[in-house]
Amino acid sequence: MNIGLMGFEFKSPNKGCEALVYSFLSILKDNLKKDFIVYNFTGTELGVIPVYFDNIKFINISPRIRDFKAKYIRILTKCDYVFDVTMGDSFSDIYSKDYYNSLIKHKRIAELFCKKYVLLPQTIGPFENAESATKAEKVLHKAYKIYTRDEISKKLLEEKFKINNSILATDMAFILPYDKELYKFSSKKKLGINISGLLYKGGFHSENQFGLSLDYKELINRLLAELTKRFEVHIIPHVVDLSENSYDDDYKICELMHKDYPDTTLAPAFETPIEAKSYICNMDIFIGARMHATIAAFSSNVITIPISYSRKFEGLYGSLNYPFVVNARSESTDSAFKLILNYINCADELSKSQGASMYEINRKIQSFEKSILELMEEK
Repeated sequence: MNIGLMGFEFKSPNKGCEALVYSFLSILKDNLKKDFIVYNFTGTELGVIPVYFDNIKFINISPRIRDFKAKYIRILTKCDYVFDVTMGDSFSDIYSKDYYNSLIKHKRIAELFCKKYVLLPQTIGPFENAESATKAEKVLHKAYKIYTRDEISKKLLEEKFKINNSILATDMAFILPYDKELYKFSSKKKLGINISGLLYKGGFHSENQFGLSLDYKELINRLLAELTKRFEVHIIPHVVDLSENSYDDDYKICELMHKDYPDTTLAPAFETPIEAKSYICNMDIFIGARMHATIAAFSSNVITIPISYSRKFEGLYGSLNYPFVVNARSESTDSAFKLILNYINCADELSKSQGASMYEINRKIQSFEKSILELMEEK
C-alpha cells in the first residue's frame, strides 16, 4: 500500500505540527496489518521519525512541483491514499495569500492524480475573502472524505459549502504518546506557562496580525510576576527554532523571560513533540497560547488554561464543552489577567470539566480510528 502525506511536518520547529504526524503514524503502526510506504509530500526532513516508526518505509518528495513535474505526478498516481492535515489550522487565508495559494495548488493536484484524497481532522477556515472561499470549495467538493476537528468547521462546511457528509472527530494530537518519567522534577506544585514568540512579536508581520484586544507582552509579564509568588513556574516553549534569524520561535523569548524572572525554570529546547509532552505532563497547571501545547497538557490530565488568538481554540474546546478558554481577541489585558487567576483558583472545577471532556475525546478518537481503518480496508 502506498500512502501519501501532505500538510504534515516531519521535522519542524513547531512541535504542534510534528505532533500530528507522530499521532497519525501511531494509528497506522498500531492497527494496520499491511506493509506500506509513506511518501512525504511536504518535503521537510524526516528527522527522527524513522527511529520511532522503524517498520515503515519513508520516501521524501520535494514540494517544488516545477522542478520535476512528471515524477511528482507519477508518484501521486501510485498513491492509494493521500492524507492531508494542512498543519492542523492552515486551511485558511488568515496567514498569507501566497502561502494559502501554494497549499491550494498542491491539494488540487493531489485530488486529480491520487486514488483517494482525504482531509484529516483539522480546522476549516476562516476565509477572509471570497476568492479564497471559492478556491477552498473546489478542493472540498473533490475530496473523497473530510474529517473536521471542531463543530465550527463542520457547520461552515454545511452552511457555506453545502457539504453534509463530513465527519466530526477531534485533534489527533490528543493521542500523542509521552513518558512521564523522562524528566526529573521537584515535589513542589508546578505551573507551566507556554509563551508564544509569535504573539509576543505581534504576528508574522509585527502588526498585531491576529487582532488581539490585549497586550500580550504585558499579560505575560504580569502573570510571571504574580505566579512566581505562588508556584514553581516553568517557562515552556513549543516552537523551537534556534537558528540566528528565526522568526516564529518561542525558545529565545522564553530565555529572555527566564532572565527577567530568574526564579522560574526554563524548559529544554525540545527535539520532538513527545519530549515536549513528557515535560508538560508533569505540571499541575498549564497556561498556553500554542494550541498543541495546551492539547499536550489537557490530554495528560494537567489543568489547562488556553489563551486563544484564533477561532481554532474556541472551535476545538467548544466541541469538547470546555469553556475555560481566555479569548485574546475580546478580553482586555486586565480582564484576561483576572480571568486566568480566577481559573487557577477554581482548579477543581476545571479538572472536573476536563474529565468529562476527555471522555468525549476518547470516544471521538476511537470512532476516528475505526473510520480510518475501515477506509483503508476498502477495495
